[in-house]
Amino acid sequence: IFYGDFQEHPRYGLQFHATHYRKELPNTREGIIQYLSGDLFKGIGKKTAEAIVDTLGENAITRILEDPTVLDEVPKLSKKKAKKLYETLQIHQGLEKIIIALNGYGFGPQLSMRIYQAYREDTLTVIESNPYQLVEDVEGIGFGRADELGAKLGITGKHPDRLKAASLYTLQQLCLQEGHAYILRDELIEQVKRLLEENRPEEIMPEEIEHILLELEEEGKLIAEQKRTYVPSLYFAEKGVASNIKRILEQERDHIQFPESEILLALGEVEEDLGIEYAPTQREAIQKAITSPMLILTGGPGTGKTTVIKGIVEVYSRLHGCSLNPKDYKEEPFPFILAAPTGRAAKRMSESTGLPALTIHRLLGWSGADHFEYDEDNRMAGKMIIIEEMSMVDVWLAN
Repeated sequence: IFYGDFQEHPRYGLQFHATHYRKELPNTREGIIQYLSGDLFKGIGKKTAEAIVDTLGENAITRILEDPTVLDEVPKLSKKKAKKLYETLQIHQGLEKIIIALNGYGFGPQLSMRIYQAYREDTLTVIESNPYQLVEDVEGIGFGRADELGAKLGITGKHPDRLKAASLYTLQQLCLQEGHAYILRDELIEQVKRLLEENRPEEIMPEEIEHILLELEEEGKLIAEQKRTYVPSLYFAEKGVASNIKRILEQERDHIQFPESEILLALGEVEEDLGIEYAPTQREAIQKAITSPMLILTGGPGTGKTTVIKGIVEVYSRLHGCSLNPKDYKEEPFPFILAAPTGRAAKRMSESTGLPALTIHRLLGWSGADHFEYDEDNRMAGKMIIIEEMSMVDVWLAN
């Protein structure tokens, strides 16, 4: 049975616009037998379905849903089949009831199905006890939608569940949508307060939000360090990046160390050949890349990062006396690995440097036997690896 109304479409004429539907249970002997012996109920054939209806009558489905033990009366029906039959009925009839109830709360079919998949038969219990749980568990439901439902269910403006949902939602939005690794505590409290008061005209004190943030920290839903507040996944990503950078910087250097004068001489030659003059910070970056196990170079668009990369490979090739032409390497591997997070970025990197570049995905998936040389510690030996346009998580994964 479909519910909705008729609407006049400008092109296709009169149409029925359905808002929701429910399945009508069969109410005749033949209909119930056909329903129970269908593909939905594995192991229940026509004879078993007839036996169920003959024993329990034409309201068999309702009787089973109200009390599954009535199936014990059906001759030759095993307990295993009876249990499976009841569970299948409960799932499908329960789903329809839940979808209808969610529609009453203003959720469309797709969102209702997502909610059901998150909570199954506990859907209505979860929503009616704490509608703000939807913000954490169901993609596509923001704080505003959950707050509307909370108001309908009579949840007050200062209810702890409401304050917790607003805090987590604000932290997630600021970090994951705007690209912050953490939010300063005072700024987070201010933003949460604004969100709460915009949705309902009731003043929320900063101390109340601070108390809720402490509770969320105890529950492990956020991490606080000094005046910074983190989404847990980003906190551990940052820790992973830091520990890996520390590990790389502390590893023993087993390749040639060049004196500063020799590096500066090679750098001068590169500037002359390329017809450019590097800025002091760019020269410093090139020197550090040549002498350090790892370099992180930051800067906005157009600040010369790619020009620095070109300088790094050029200086490296001069110092080590190696060619930048991949065709010159027949037996030994090409000594430079250039990579980027996306194919587009890798292509741009290759065009600007004149060297082959690949994605991080391909870099991590390649076999060392074909493309890289490894030493006994399974580290790439004698390579200049440059990865451009990486986010913090990219660095964490690559290491």
